[in-house]
Formats: sequence, structure tokens, C-alpha cells
Amino acid sequence: MNHHDARKEEEPAELLRFRTCLRQFEQVTEADEVDLVSEVLTDPDETTAQSAVLRYLDSRAADLHSGSAYESWAAKMTQATTRYPFLTRRLHEWSLFRARHAQAAVASGCFARLI
Repeated sequence: MNHHDARKEEEPAELLRFRTCLRQFEQVTEADEVDLVSEVLTDPDETTAQSAVLRYLDSRAADLHSGSAYESWAAKMTQATTRYPFLTRRLHEWSLFRARHAQAAVASGCFARLI
């Protein structure tokens, strides 16, 4: 046995589940993402579950925030995370960021027309 094998044996079960969740999120389709979020949130370790979902929400929101698909996605994710205040708050923060980003784009467009 080498030191890599020993380290694997010492990894806590929560870490292994967290990594598994991240891999599942990397492969999930849009049609299945709400179900996967709901499934992950049933993990007995609430911190592990919310951490994995948070990472997914941040990744997807970063990809979607500037497009029209964001609003329906955020509504679905808010519904799936409604019992988890931290996650719903994070989605709200992304919505605020999106709104601010849109305002900045409009403002820069107005400024460009003045020049």
C-alpha cells in the first residue's frame, strides 16, 4: 500500500459523498437538476449536502445570470431549496447581482450614446 491508498482510507465518508455529489452535478442534465438537488439535500450530513448544492448553484448561476434562462432556473432552484435559508439567500444574492449587472449594462449603453 502506498501513501495515496492510506490517505483514501482515512478520508471521511462525508468527503467521499461530497465528491460524488460534485461529479453528479457535473453530469446532470437540465431536466434532472431539480431532482438531483432535492436528492443531494437528503444527505444525512446537512453541511455536506448544502455545500455541494451551493457549489452547483454558484456554478450554474455564473453561467446563466446574463441570459434569459436564469429566471426560470432560479425559480426552480428556489423551490427545490426552500427549506434551506442559506441556499435560498444565495439564489437571492445571484438575482441581485443579475439585476445590478443589467443596470450597469443599460447605464454603459446610455453613456456610450452620449459620447
